Amino acid sequence: MRNFLEARIGSEIDVQCPGTMISGRIVKVEGNVLFLEKDETACYINIDQIIAVWDSKEKKVSYPGFAPGK
Repeated sequence: MRNFLEARIGSEIDVQCPGTMISGRIVKVEGNVLFLEKDETACYINIDQIIAVWDSKEKKVSYPGFAPGK
C-alpha cells in the first residue's frame, strides 16, 4: 500500500477507512502515515487502517426533476 500511495503523490483520492471516507490530495507518505490535504486542511491517516483507495472524481450536483436555478 505504501508504494502504491507514494507513486500517487499529488493525486486527488478518496480513502475509505473503518467508519469514514476521506478525500484529499496526497502530500506525502512518511512511515505508516498518509498525509492528505484538502481546502488547506491536513489529514493524517494510518495506512494500516485503509480499506480502499480510488481516484476522486469531480461530483456534479444534479437535481432530479428540477431545472437548475439561474
